[in-house]
Amino acid sequence: MNRLDTVKAGILNLKHAKVVAIFSITFSLIYHISMLFLFLRLNVRPLFYFNMFSVALFGILQIIVFRKKTFVIPFAFAYVEVVIHQILADYFLGGDASFHFFIMLMGILPFITFDRHFALAAFYSIISTIGFIFLETIRHYFTPRYEISERVLFVLKVLNVSFSCSVICLAVFIFAYIVWHTEQNLQFQVEEKTREIQKKNEKLVSLQNQIINSLASLVENRDGDTGSHILRTSAYVEIIARKAYENGLWRGIIDEQYIELIKSAAPMHDIGKIVVPDSILKKPGKLTDEEFDQMKLHTTEGRRIIEEIVGIAENKNYVKIASEIATSHHERWDGRGYPYQHAAEEIPLSARIMAVADVFDALVSTRCYKKPMDKEDAFRIIEEESGTHFDPVVVELFMEARPKIEKILAKYAE
Repeated sequence: MNRLDTVKAGILNLKHAKVVAIFSITFSLIYHISMLFLFLRLNVRPLFYFNMFSVALFGILQIIVFRKKTFVIPFAFAYVEVVIHQILADYFLGGDASFHFFIMLMGILPFITFDRHFALAAFYSIISTIGFIFLETIRHYFTPRYEISERVLFVLKVLNVSFSCSVICLAVFIFAYIVWHTEQNLQFQVEEKTREIQKKNEKLVSLQNQIINSLASLVENRDGDTGSHILRTSAYVEIIARKAYENGLWRGIIDEQYIELIKSAAPMHDIGKIVVPDSILKKPGKLTDEEFDQMKLHTTEGRRIIEEIVGIAENKNYVKIASEIATSHHERWDGRGYPYQHAAEEIPLSARIMAVADVFDALVSTRCYKKPMDKEDAFRIIEEESGTHFDPVVVELFMEARPKIEKILAKYAE
């Protein structure tokens, strides 16, 4: 049984109204039983008999409250009993005994127990306030029908005032505690639901990434690659981005989350090639101008596919980086790339990093139109193209991380 089940099984998971109602009736029973002995000792027979009736009444009300969810009818009976009891007590013992303080109590309890009947609670409160003020005003006119000493009268007054005030304070305390406990319980439930939603989102994102990576692998396989290109370029961009982070570059952009996002988004850089015909994608010779124009479309088509398929993801930064990479990884630092001929820092940082990783891996990989280049020559070309094809800072980071790049190249060798 988890924490939530334990709370549900406990009394504090009952509605606060029911708990306060049970508490109030229990105190009323105790009070009337004690009054039985008092009135018997004082030989006030009418009040003794009335309290016998009251004990029976509150016993029945206790059972009703335990079994039913409504407190309106039980409270009405209790209210009538209290009013009659106070009038009889003042009539037989005089107003100085202060029994009418319980009418004030009955004007406060409805606001705690009637959680869905505010108007009815307000009605009881108004009637009780008027009744209390009226009885307090005329209490001196009540002539005791039974002779009791001043000392006993004083004790009765202290007991009645202190008892009624104690019940109010305890009821408010219980109410406040239960409300606090309910809030804690609700907070726990919200946290539980949030964790469940997060787990579902993580599974959804994982499934989404698997589908996207499968599509990306399918594209690479059409291009004659084994799929290792995706693994290597993802590792390359992670290495470059982390090197930049360690060197304190692009602090407003690169952080741990950015590094994870660019690594996850890298496999989608060529996803737009899915719309390029095999006759162009697998052509062993040089492409014609028309064929190259069609090949260029894979950048904007890649962005469209990502925005349609991945755009529903909650992590908009992920969608943004994936879209940037797919669209702009063929742009050049000197502005002679495609599709928009953006230059220098007009090109998104993610695409500038991807460009170095993609070209390097293309140089050292086998393609249908070429053999793999020696890695030394590939590193040399990357350096030579710094400031023309590539962002000089990205190239510098790439060369600094050369040992790690070579390890990845060896790990995923074709």
